[in-house]
Order: sequence, then structure tokens, then C-alpha cells
Amino acid sequence: MTTEEWIQQYNTLNNSFKKRLVFRLGVDSGFFSEYNNMILAMLYCLKHNIRFELYSDHARFALRDGWNDFFLPFEAVNTQRINKDYSLRPYIIEQSTEAPLQKIVKYRYITAAYKRFFGVDYMTQDLWDFHRDPAFAQETFTVPKLGFQQTPLLVATQQVIKAFWRYNAQSAPIVASFTKSIQLPSEYICLHVRAGDKFTETKTYDFGEYMVPAMQFSSNQTAFVMTDDYTVVEQLRSQYTGWQFHTLCTPSERGYFHTEFVKQDKQAKFEHHLRLFAELDIAAGCTKFIGTYSSNIGMFMGMRIGPDRCHCLDFKDWVIW
Repeated sequence: MTTEEWIQQYNTLNNSFKKRLVFRLGVDSGFFSEYNNMILAMLYCLKHNIRFELYSDHARFALRDGWNDFFLPFEAVNTQRINKDYSLRPYIIEQSTEAPLQKIVKYRYITAAYKRFFGVDYMTQDLWDFHRDPAFAQETFTVPKLGFQQTPLLVATQQVIKAFWRYNAQSAPIVASFTKSIQLPSEYICLHVRAGDKFTETKTYDFGEYMVPAMQFSSNQTAFVMTDDYTVVEQLRSQYTGWQFHTLCTPSERGYFHTEFVKQDKQAKFEHHLRLFAELDIAAGCTKFIGTYSSNIGMFMGMRIGPDRCHCLDFKDWVIW
């Protein structure tokens, strides 16, 4: 079936479910942390016959209208304002400095009243640990109307991303302008070298460690480099003179720090995200992606193009990170 037919089938099926999850997108993390968890939540709901509803108002990455700033409208949405403060990742609730009694009143009694009054069964925090359970990575999906028959998770994610990663009329030409600015041959590999604040979350790797598998997988010594630090590009070009390294990273960028990024104005963040999306579109066309699954970009690439086209330095197999 065509992508449009698949989306129609998904919407019909999703709308038929009685139980409801309101999933909040754009709480406090980088875009792909938010997006990856959205895809996992969608598939968890699909498996358990739960209607998935998206709330993206007040998203921290938004320009004006959350999801709709970048993509074609999502059909099943929930725009009730209460979700901004009450539909949260569970660790945000746990780490809240509110008084214990206030937390009990807000997240137990007020949310219970909201769910009962509006017929909502789950908020973000209620199913979070289920779709993020490492065991969920081993699940299969049988949904004949969507073409799923004992379909592994990472095959199902590819279909869901294909269906909903569709730019709107505003963002599409901007993304296209970025992708067309890079002239690549039909075959190339992609290196995702994260610098900046990544060392605060997990182990980081020297760019030379990426080049070991790069030399194994490349047939023409051509690579597209995704990085937040132009120093990486300079060093690669200096030390591997026989290679062609292409990038959208600019010389002014010397490492991504999330706490600084969120302070930028909305227009700057909007344009940053569109360039990032272009990088991911370019990466999706590579013959082999080399990165780390402990980055949300690496986790996303495993979900978008499948683990067979990914080689990650930190884990042999894709993981829910």
C-alpha cells in the first residue's frame, strides 16, 4: 500500500481504540530524545489497543505551533492546557522540588480527576516505563491492516517514521535547501561524532575511533560528517587527506551544549532544527551510519534505517537509550 493509504489505515485503527494516552512532546530534552520516545509510545499503544494522542503545545523546540511547525498535522491531537504541567516524564515529577503534599495533590488527585472527567486513561508518565523497558526492543507486531505480521520493532519503527516524517509547506523548502547544498556521490558513509556536553551523559569517542570502521565500510573514501564541533571536521581533513569529508556544520560551531541552546530565540532554534533534519535526511541515504546508540541521533538512525546499516561504537546491538 502507499504511504498515504498506510496513514489512513493507521488513523482509522488508532481512532477505534477506546483507551487513550495523551503523550506530551517537547518537555525538556533535545528533539530526538522527545521524538524517539514518541515513536516507541505510538508502537506500544498500537500493540495494546490504546489511542495515541499527541500534545505538542508549548514544546521547547517550537516556533509557534509545536509539531505543526515542522511536519504535516498529526490527526489525533489533544490541546488541553493541563497537559503542559501534568503530563510529564516521570523523572521530572520525581525530581520536582515542590512540597510532598503538593506533588501528591497535583500528580495523583488532580490528574485522576482530569482523566476521569475527560475520559483519558493515561498521561505521559503512566506508560513511560513500559515503552522504555529494554524488553520492548524485542517485541514484534502483528497488525494485518498495517502490513505487520510478527514484525520486529525496528522494522515497525521504519514504517512509522516513513509515514509521519513529512515536512509541511514552510519547512520542506528550507530542509531541501540544506540537503541540496551538499554534493555527494551515490555511495557514501555517515559519521556522527558528538562533542559538546555529551561527555556528561556517556562515554565519548575520539574521531579516530570512528575512522577504523569507516575505512572498512567505505568503498570510495567519502563521508558525510554530522557533528556539533567543526574542530572534528578540521582534524579529519588534516589527518585523512585521501578522504572527502562533507558537512553542514559551520566553522563557528565548537560543541553543542543543551543548556545554552535552549536560551536561544525561537527562530534560531527553529532554523537549527531544520538543518538538523536535513542532516538526518542525508544520513538516511548513506550506505553505512557510524555513530553511537547512546546518542539520540544514533538511536533514531537505528529506528529509521535499521540496524543492518548502522555500526555503533558503544553497543553491538540497538538499545532503548
